[in-house]
Amino acid sequence: MKQPGEEARSYEALFIKFSTQVERKLKTLLLCLLLLLIVFQILLHNRFTAPYMSAVFRLEGTPLPASFQLPNILNKE
Repeated sequence: MKQPGEEARSYEALFIKFSTQVERKLKTLLLCLLLLLIVFQILLHNRFTAPYMSAVFRLEGTPLPASFQLPNILNKE
């Protein structure tokens, strides 16, 4: 027969084991995401790879079509 509290201690041990594994996986995931962020930032700063990473670099400096007009909300004439 089990002692009082022995079952609770076994659940605690299982929970600690589970939470340690989950914590390790979350730390690994966070580290991978941080490394990816750093790599992508470096690639965005490189003028040769930036156009492949973002459409903004390809469109930068391209004039808008003549039919495109911004609404003039300052002059309400």
